[in-house]
Amino acid sequence: MGSENHTANILIVEDEPTMAFLLKKLLNDMGYEVCTTVDSGEESLIAAESYNPDLVLMDINLAGEMDGIEAAEIILDKYGIPVIYATADGEEETINQASSTLPLGYILKPYNRKALKSTLVVALSIREVEARKAKELQLAYDTISYQTQELIDSFTSAKEIQRAILPTESGFKNYFPNSFIMNKPKDSLGGDFFWYRELNNGELLFGVVDCTGHGVPGALMSVLVNYQLNQALKGLGFEHKLGDMLSKVDQILSDYEEGSGNDIENKMSLEISDLNSGFDGAFCIFNFQSKKLRFCGAKRPLYIYRNSDLIEIKPNRSSVGLYSIEGKSFEEVEIDLQSNDQLYLFSDGFTDQIGGSKNKRYMSKRFKNKLSEICNKPASEQHHTLNKELKDWQGTIEEQLDDILVLGLKID
Repeated sequence: MGSENHTANILIVEDEPTMAFLLKKLLNDMGYEVCTTVDSGEESLIAAESYNPDLVLMDINLAGEMDGIEAAEIILDKYGIPVIYATADGEEETINQASSTLPLGYILKPYNRKALKSTLVVALSIREVEARKAKELQLAYDTISYQTQELIDSFTSAKEIQRAILPTESGFKNYFPNSFIMNKPKDSLGGDFFWYRELNNGELLFGVVDCTGHGVPGALMSVLVNYQLNQALKGLGFEHKLGDMLSKVDQILSDYEEGSGNDIENKMSLEISDLNSGFDGAFCIFNFQSKKLRFCGAKRPLYIYRNSDLIEIKPNRSSVGLYSIEGKSFEEVEIDLQSNDQLYLFSDGFTDQIGGSKNKRYMSKRFKNKLSEICNKPASEQHHTLNKELKDWQGTIEEQLDDILVLGLKID
């Protein structure tokens, strides 16, 4: 509808033929169009749907069972068409009842031309402003919907790229069939990831990594850390020392990298250190023949359950990256494993999750007890139980606070 009078199309609902005729003539003389005239509430609903008028002039006492107030309420709710009451009923009770339908005016018979004109002008102006607002809101909604979909598509693409870069669970199961990986990012993308590489002497290096941040920053950090771990591993040659590998990555992510390598590599190292980012992690090298395991943790431990008894291998107290400390080192330990030993590596997301009846953190003690309950069960059942435990702990109120990663495997 435009702002000119002749564009306004009005529906008259009046059960007195003479009054309906006079009202139509009055509106025509003012320059308005009358789409049709009906005498009942039931007919007004049909006319509103058929003609989609800009405004309805509605009498209250009508022919038929439906009065004007009931009809106006339906027309406004179903079609969004505003109403002006044009009636002889000036009772306060009727006016109060009519006001519940949010009319744009209330005119008493006999009609005063000036009062009718001014009421119509104001009502149609309000109608036009509301129509413009509705159009602007719809445009804003469409824009937001489009941008949201683009964002979702970008997240989906980024997740696929991250998945293509990082190691796969199916590949890891080729080495440890009785294993599971519980990987639950806080958002659609996450900074926690598991990592493994087969070494040239037949041993397997594997671990879990908890990068700083989650969501997009965490995911980008995971790709960077994956690359740096691979580069550090290549630089070790045949000396597969976990502590040296983590120290090399620590130098890159911190700000004390000495100027080794070419200028481009040195510049990249300095730019990476400016990110002030890093990770906690737990890494193992396993020899399948001797069943010896070497472990090196950066603030993340190794749990070994042997005959349901916990053997906790403590980690080093420093993160990889984040900050520089002169003389920071990562020591590794060697453990003789036995058949049926159950190993767990994990980030801190599970134990830090808020929930339970007292709205507390899950904590390591409860996590150890739960692992003790399930450690002798098949890997798939352990995975299912931990998922259920996390869901029950969170309940319906608490949101997930951080990325969650748990790697469990049994030594055959």
